[in-house]
Amino acid sequence: MQIRKIISLFFINAIIGLILYTYLYFSQLGEFPKFSEDWFLFLFLIVGANIIGFSVAFINSILNKVPIWQKKIGLRFILGLAVNYAIILIIVYLCVFVFVNITKLNFTISALIEEYREIAVRIYILILVLDILLVVSDFLIYSYKYYSHGQLKTARLAREQMELQFEALRTQLSPHYLFNSLNTISSLIYKSEKQTEEYIRKLAGTYKYILESDKIPLINLEKEVEFIYDYCYLLNIRFGKAFKVHFDIFKPLEKMLIPPISIQILVENAVKHNVFDDENPLEVDVITKNNSVFVKNRILKNPSDRESFKIGLGNIRKRYEVFTDKKIRIVKNDFFEVELPLLKHEING
Repeated sequence: MQIRKIISLFFINAIIGLILYTYLYFSQLGEFPKFSEDWFLFLFLIVGANIIGFSVAFINSILNKVPIWQKKIGLRFILGLAVNYAIILIIVYLCVFVFVNITKLNFTISALIEEYREIAVRIYILILVLDILLVVSDFLIYSYKYYSHGQLKTARLAREQMELQFEALRTQLSPHYLFNSLNTISSLIYKSEKQTEEYIRKLAGTYKYILESDKIPLINLEKEVEFIYDYCYLLNIRFGKAFKVHFDIFKPLEKMLIPPISIQILVENAVKHNVFDDENPLEVDVITKNNSVFVKNRILKNPSDRESFKIGLGNIRKRYEVFTDKKIRIVKNDFFEVELPLLKHEING
């Protein structure tokens, strides 16, 4: 593919060089140059045109890699014009100098310019027009590639986000979670009809939130916390005094965003990976500070039959990578603490 581009550029450069020379020759003498009688001139023009073409292409490829040009397009355009014009002019002077010395013409560069002042002015104008055309075409190609790359990246991130949220959704809709919920309902029926109704209502609400979360890449912290309140209510009914959760949410941060069910995964991990009872309760803190949410619990005895919680953390980490360079932070000592950065992106969809 790269070789094909080089060959294409070679022929384009050669054709442009020959056309421009033919125009200058015809405008001066009123007839077309006879390249068949002067093969050296023909080959020299092709080589010179390609030196100019490949030099300009190389310089522009370097300029396009500078990240600042994505924001300062006008400055990039002006700089491209100036740099390309200078390069073309220098190479043209060098080519004329080499040609004069090879053919042993009895002229200096300054004498040639003085002798053919009108042609020199035309050359300057042609170089400027050519420069503008090159910069505009390169700018259009660069913009198209940048736009295409952005579209492909957006599509890839959207697909990755969908896969990650589906994975999180599948984890939360496990039969084990439903089985425990139904057992709790069956035990509540004989104790309190009102509490049973409340439990079922909140259970339905949590399932509705989980099912809808695969359609929402980011959600307001306020809505996520409302869901966690309901989820923790279910855990309180199930475990009684053995499970406690403390919330400290800074009101101004509630409109910031977070991947849905992220906090729930961390609370669920705390329940899964600790052994606790009424005398040794599991206490979970959900607090906000420094534009982050912290989910923290004291590490108790770990059940021997539990799988690692790295899958859930890995899912959260990957979903953050879709939207931001900010990393989730994990601290493990006597406590297990996870910091989830709050985001400011617009909600899509």
